[in-house]
Amino acid sequence: MYFAKLKSLKLMNKGFSPHTFNVFATTCTHLNLLNLSRCHSISDNELIPLLRKNHNIESLNLSQCKNLSAKCLQPVILHCNNLRILKLARCSWLTTGAIEALALHQSKLEDVDLAFCVAISESCILIFIKKFRQIKTLNLEGNKQVTDKCLYTISKYSKSLKLLNLGGCCEITDKGVRALALHCPKLEGLLIRGCTKVTENSLRLLRNKVHLDRRPVDPVPVPIYVQI
Repeated sequence: MYFAKLKSLKLMNKGFSPHTFNVFATTCTHLNLLNLSRCHSISDNELIPLLRKNHNIESLNLSQCKNLSAKCLQPVILHCNNLRILKLARCSWLTTGAIEALALHQSKLEDVDLAFCVAISESCILIFIKKFRQIKTLNLEGNKQVTDKCLYTISKYSKSLKLLNLGGCCEITDKGVRALALHCPKLEGLLIRGCTKVTENSLRLLRNKVHLDRRPVDPVPVPIYVQI
């Protein structure tokens, strides 16, 4: 009876048997929030029945769940029409097809974490950005396939964006960051550590307006020559 009334289920970093998890899968039917981040033991066979019974999920976190496949997202993509928060960081099983299906069937996502999802293409990320124009928080950290094309698309479509993590996206340049500075009026935070092609030439447009995770580079002092 207790589990049947639950609206929030958080089992982060837990190890449990399929039989134990089946207790939740058979009794929880009113979940709004499901957080299973770092649950390495869970598989599609355990998760899918739970998702099929909870169509009211608004927040789903499967980050670092290494034993799943893209198939587990099917019930969420098709039936969770109020999904607003989706966190899939370090899910190497996430595919381009799954992202495209999300963009096709979902409409309300505002907070998305796709950090280190190395199997998805930049083209599907572009489709994703164009669809979810109300997105406020987007994490693309560690995705080396991300280039200035993504930043140009974000600057055109993501007018509600407040926080963007591009750490380790080593292919982006000053041109893309400049587009963000000029066309994302609500941006409050930009993380760009490891982006070696981004310099102070573009970052200075954001300083004093946006939180950056890189300090300004001190100018090299001009040597003073004293005649002896």
